[in-house]
Amino acid sequence: MAQHKNSLFEAFHADHAVLGRGFHELSQCLRNNDLAAARQVAQRVDADAGAHIAFEEEHFYKALLPLLGAAEVEKMYREHEDGLEVVQAVIRATAPDEQHTAELLEKSQAMEAHIAECGDLFAAMGRIPPEQQAELHRHLLKWRDSSPRWSDFAASRASSRST
Repeated sequence: MAQHKNSLFEAFHADHAVLGRGFHELSQCLRNNDLAAARQVAQRVDADAGAHIAFEEEHFYKALLPLLGAAEVEKMYREHEDGLEVVQAVIRATAPDEQHTAELLEKSQAMEAHIAECGDLFAAMGRIPPEQQAELHRHLLKWRDSSPRWSDFAASRASSRST
């Protein structure tokens, strides 16, 4: 079945291209010990990633649960937590610290791998019924319209779980 231009597949692919470039740039800045540039990239990733992360965590991963299993879906949530930890730590960093920078680089590279592995999700996406794909696409577009920062989405999600 052919995907139409504004399909979930196309939107998901476009978001992952943005996220992949962002984390690649962040890793490069960390490798070069360029904290100022890393901070700028981290701020951009925080702004750009929020809608997609919110969509995945609130809608998409739930649809994947019966296809991939709880362990795999939980792993994806944890990888998001690690990615956000990198973004927030870089934004807050005030001075380069070699050990901390190395740890952040490792987690940034892990997030790059997570994004690359999400290509495997395209096969699972194809197993979701077309009407459910259309509904998921509508959810993604709504998240794009509201455009939350990743850190804001995570904070609101954490506060809603604690209440």
